[in-house]
Amino acid sequence: MCTDLRLVRLQDLHISGRTMDFAQELGSRVQVVPAGNAWSATETGSSVPALTWTNAHGYVAMDAFGFDWAACDGLNDAGLSVGTLWLPETDLPKDPPASGEAPAVDLIHFGSWILGTCATVQDVRDAFAGVQVWNAQVNRLWPADREMPAMVKPLLDFAFPMHLAVHDAHGGDLVVEFLGGGPVFHDDPIGVLTNSPTFDWHTTNLRNYVNLSPAEATTVDLMGLEVKPTGNGTGLLGLPGDVTPPSRFVRATVLAAVSRTAKDARAAVNQVFHCLDLVHVPRDVAPSGDATQWYVARDHDALVYYVRSYDGWTTDAHDLGELGVSDPKSDRRALPLPAA
Repeated sequence: MCTDLRLVRLQDLHISGRTMDFAQELGSRVQVVPAGNAWSATETGSSVPALTWTNAHGYVAMDAFGFDWAACDGLNDAGLSVGTLWLPETDLPKDPPASGEAPAVDLIHFGSWILGTCATVQDVRDAFAGVQVWNAQVNRLWPADREMPAMVKPLLDFAFPMHLAVHDAHGGDLVVEFLGGGPVFHDDPIGVLTNSPTFDWHTTNLRNYVNLSPAEATTVDLMGLEVKPTGNGTGLLGLPGDVTPPSRFVRATVLAAVSRTAKDARAAVNQVFHCLDLVHVPRDVAPSGDATQWYVARDHDALVYYVRSYDGWTTDAHDLGELGVSDPKSDRRALPLPAA
């Protein structure tokens, strides 16, 4: 379970954020990946070559399970972000393509590939037109010359089902899902994504909440009885409060809709974190064990990536310029999450 949102009503600021909700401990770190790094997707074992690329863009990204080449979330030096969120409906072949001229890229590499090669949501659309996509199981991902972490071993036969939330520094918002064996693109004018069901279902479900409003309800004359609203926020009565993906989607949509002002980028980042507080999942709430392990806020204009962990209130601000991600001579490295 995860929630991603952008404050789309802030016309002159491009600020987004997300929660990472998961049951197993992810052991995430912040990966600093400078431009100029060479990459290869998972080998296919067939005549179809694995996609290779060299980063045109440097970026920072969150990893998981020791996969330091896999970006669960990140922001690059063009102001483009990508977030991967769980989607059980994902329908991609788990075997690599056996034929075709286009190279193949597996889902676990989508984040690092997009961050390293794309600058806008249109670039992302165009990039998928030139590849074949599949979803490799974990047992095909781990390099033979590296010791496998214990937390990865229970996942060997598993392929991660994910869809993508993409935002750029020009106000572009895109959802990419993988259904029927290939990518499906959705423009996302509300800037929100959660989990199951698919994005189009969630936007249809918003019809059930068209009565919600930030305006206060007015006094009603009910057959001669004057009925007054109680307290503040009466226009939002009926806003769902549980942690299911549909309810978090509705809450995140309302939060994006009412977040209209911020005096500067730092105030907007604060607003994103406060919005995420209303969609995060505390420990012990979900019987599955899912809980929010970390939060990020992304400043697509100033190129700063803010990170918080569940166990602490400290916020680390990772300035991409200061980290030197655009300099091919800069070192690739991993940084820890904020301490508790």
